[in-house]
Amino acid sequence: MKPLILLVGMLALPSAALAAPAPAAPTAQADWRRDGVDDRVKAALTSQGWRLEDDGRALDPKTKAPATKAVLDKAVLDLRQGAQRAALETVNLMLASGKPLTPEDKRKIEVLSADLPPGLAAAMLDPRSDMNQVKRMAEAGLARVASYFDGGRTLADREAAARPVSAGTPGPRVDLPYYTSQEKSVGEKIRASAAAEIGRDPFGKTVLSRLDANGKPDLPPIVIEDQNGSVVAQYDIRRRAIVLDREGVLASVVGAAPPRQALALRASLSTRAALMAYLEAHPEAVTAVVKDNDVVLVHELTHAWQDRRDPVFREMARGNIPDVQPLEYEEEAYKTKNLYLRSKLKNDPASVKMNDDFTDYTLMTNGLKTWKDAMFDAIKDAAPSRAVTIQSARDIESARLERVRGRAVATSADQQAKAYDLQALTRGGRQLADLEAAHTKRMASIDPEIQNATAASDKDLGSYYLVQALTAARAPDRATYLDRADAYAKASGNKALIEEVLKAKERK
Repeated sequence: MKPLILLVGMLALPSAALAAPAPAAPTAQADWRRDGVDDRVKAALTSQGWRLEDDGRALDPKTKAPATKAVLDKAVLDLRQGAQRAALETVNLMLASGKPLTPEDKRKIEVLSADLPPGLAAAMLDPRSDMNQVKRMAEAGLARVASYFDGGRTLADREAAARPVSAGTPGPRVDLPYYTSQEKSVGEKIRASAAAEIGRDPFGKTVLSRLDANGKPDLPPIVIEDQNGSVVAQYDIRRRAIVLDREGVLASVVGAAPPRQALALRASLSTRAALMAYLEAHPEAVTAVVKDNDVVLVHELTHAWQDRRDPVFREMARGNIPDVQPLEYEEEAYKTKNLYLRSKLKNDPASVKMNDDFTDYTLMTNGLKTWKDAMFDAIKDAAPSRAVTIQSARDIESARLERVRGRAVATSADQQAKAYDLQALTRGGRQLADLEAAHTKRMASIDPEIQNATAASDKDLGSYYLVQALTAARAPDRATYLDRADAYAKASGNKALIEEVLKAKERK
């Protein structure tokens, strides 16, 4: 299973991809093409609200104006340090257990090696190494990178981070995800279309109701940008926005056009500006994008709900909780997405596309635990230093708290800074514990609903495959779909459906 829809904070980036920036004149304008920003760095910068233009300009997320090279270099350096901190916290957690490294641990270390200080990965994987010395190396590396971030925080920053968050407190995030009025117009059209499409479904109404404001759906902003790898959508916690991949949006627009026009249309929409202009002028193209991505959007809207419901993302943005991708949040979002798809199969099967989301749903219905384990493994493989369980996040938080407790102070200002940090981290640990308990309760109510609906799901899938068979253009496809319809019909025990499938098989 490929994790195509993910919650993304700061992307984990190999250190090798982020060479130390060369000194630049304070006023020299950044050119991300010249300065060696590759696709992984682009994705991480974009997730923080940067706009990397085709002409090389890097637009600052705070000012929306072209940044200087010095400012861009600092942002890239912060990413490099953040990636190293995440990798070091991951391996320190492994070493703290005192247990021998498992094959999975070793694979993860190999993947993270580019993010780790020179020699650490090799030392961890060498059976002849003194593990006590390796542990000291890892702890020293983490202390160095932690001091980088600590050194950049003022006493005022610490005081602000120590204040409790409320449901309406956004934290230090990017205020507005749009760069132009046209982008805002297109984003609002997609939001409105998404609310209408998802709201057509009974379960979709439930998803939207979680984001209600004054009785109306209040969806987060939706932006279209180039995404990295196989990611087709993400909820960006720093911009509180849903990001759709530009290539995926383009494919939906072109796919809705008459076949003879598709090739020329794709060529004409090769730039961001051209695609935005087309979407603004063609409401049917916006509808096509939403119909192709409504299931994905439900997943991301669940992350938006988590953001509004819980303080965890706000605390991440303030640096009080490790910048991780909680696997339990993904579990909730994937299950919600699949419950929406199940409702579509029951209420509007013609709207269900036979794609990766459909395959994921069938895997979930075939075995919840097996599906969950495979989903977790796929996400961990995609983000080995970020995708962790809440318990692992709590362990990392506890280790951060202990390091602060042991931090020496020389002045009253140092003492005050330490007090603020202890207050913030203690609260962050408590919030993670609260989230873990709340998630367990939520899944205890959702899982029986999924498991007890197996027969109904089998009937819906059998009916769906029967329709696909009856409308298939190719004989081999028809035979394959009929076999699947037959299997699901028999599993459901529905005599009427079994008879329908049998009659379809008897037809020439």
